[in-house]
Amino acid sequence: MATPCHACTCHLILLVLACCILRRTAAHPRPLGDAALLLEIKHAWGDPPALAAWSATAAASATDAHCRWPYVGCDSAGRVTRLVIVNTTITGTIPNAVGCLSNLTHLDVSNNNITGVFPTALYRCNSLQYLDLSHNYISGKLPDDIGHGLGVNLRMLDLGVNMFNGTIPTSLSRLCNLQYLGLDNNRLTGTIPVELGKLASLEMLWLADNMFDPGELPPSLKNLNKLIDLWAANCSLVGNFPGYLVEMSELETLDLSINSLTGSIPPGFWSLRKLQQLGIYKNNLSGNVVVDGFSAMSLTIIDISDNRFTGTIPEIFGHLQNLTYLYLFRNYFSGKIPDSMGRLPSLTILRLFDNRLTGILPPELGKHSPDLSSVEVDNNKITGEIPEGLCAGGQLQWFTAANNRLHGSIPVSLAKCATLHALYLDSNQLSGEVPMALWTAGQLKWVILRNNQLTGSLPTTMSDKLEMLDIGNNRFVGRIPAVAVALKYFGAQNNQLSSEIPANLDYGMPLLQRLKLANNKLSGMIC
Repeated sequence: MATPCHACTCHLILLVLACCILRRTAAHPRPLGDAALLLEIKHAWGDPPALAAWSATAAASATDAHCRWPYVGCDSAGRVTRLVIVNTTITGTIPNAVGCLSNLTHLDVSNNNITGVFPTALYRCNSLQYLDLSHNYISGKLPDDIGHGLGVNLRMLDLGVNMFNGTIPTSLSRLCNLQYLGLDNNRLTGTIPVELGKLASLEMLWLADNMFDPGELPPSLKNLNKLIDLWAANCSLVGNFPGYLVEMSELETLDLSINSLTGSIPPGFWSLRKLQQLGIYKNNLSGNVVVDGFSAMSLTIIDISDNRFTGTIPEIFGHLQNLTYLYLFRNYFSGKIPDSMGRLPSLTILRLFDNRLTGILPPELGKHSPDLSSVEVDNNKITGEIPEGLCAGGQLQWFTAANNRLHGSIPVSLAKCATLHALYLDSNQLSGEVPMALWTAGQLKWVILRNNQLTGSLPTTMSDKLEMLDIGNNRFVGRIPAVAVALKYFGAQNNQLSSEIPANLDYGMPLLQRLKLANNKLSGMIC
């Protein structure tokens, strides 16, 4: 029981506290509820210009005035449910006041300059469904209890492109309704936890570009039967290509590039009907590309480059009507390029260089592909002539076919290609006169024709975009161009050029850094 003295003391303390509260309230009136919390958040971030419309004056004008502020969304009761403050250069840490927005379901502060550690104050947001902190500078370890703290309502968690370190917390497996998990482009270590296989609702899993220890992609991921997108490039993966992936029937995008996977693509993989994008480049995969039971007719991107694949290019690839990018370079493919590849309506980039391909280029290449912008077939054993229709769509920018066995002449249609930036045809068996249109092509920057049997002459004035021209070891005649204002490299050794070297060469070619004219019939001096 309290003594009278103690009772007096307690009453006095309560009276003093009440006076302090009244004085503070009278001296500093402030908005109430979520509006006040938003103003605290703004102040914690240093009152950034992007949040200038968030003001106490505006908040006092109506009880739901804050719901009309930029980046804010509310429910019918005026409670803040959404904060979407993207790409506004906000700096500082995520304020604790955010965790007091008890009705918050959606928080997106991606693409800013936010620092600090993971904000555990968000654990108080029991309704949170969507959390995007990606593309910031948040660092430190992810809390071990993150899966407990964020709660079962969370459906989207993107922490990618930050500076998080340490291991992936196994408690993430408790987020049983999670559909998207982004942990890519951080400094995470350890191995990919098997517990992620418990996320039965997961549709997208991004783990790429971390600093994991060498390990396998956990077999438990086969339980993710709703998975649509798996990105685990540059994750130090070892072992055989995961055979269980053939059972993931919902998979649309798979990227396991830049790892150390071995073995071959498992039988049945190409039967994934919904697969649209495949990236497994830069691994140690080998064997023939076996396409029995091929059903992946929706493929738009195939990148299996920089491996050790052998055998021929599957003819079925030439029947993929949606295929835009086909990257097979740096392998050991042999045989002929399927003619059907010349009839791909969506093809944009074809990269087959550094293989052992033979035969001719598909005769119709370019004629049925209006968006074709790049054909790269260097360092093979391709024969025949250059197809006439490469630039039929008017979009071709790159044609590189160096170190092959091409013969015939350079097509006039290719020389007139207004969009062409680069033409690499060196070390072939090309002959005939180079069309004059090539030298004045509007966008052409790099022309490498050395080591052929080409003839013709060069114009007095070259294209004002041309930076590199190498016609060495051919049979060109005539004069050296007097004007090539963008030219940095000019190689014309071992030809039959004659007449006098222009006296004002440094004026006509002001950017020239390297010049090769040996073994011609030139006279004069270079100053």
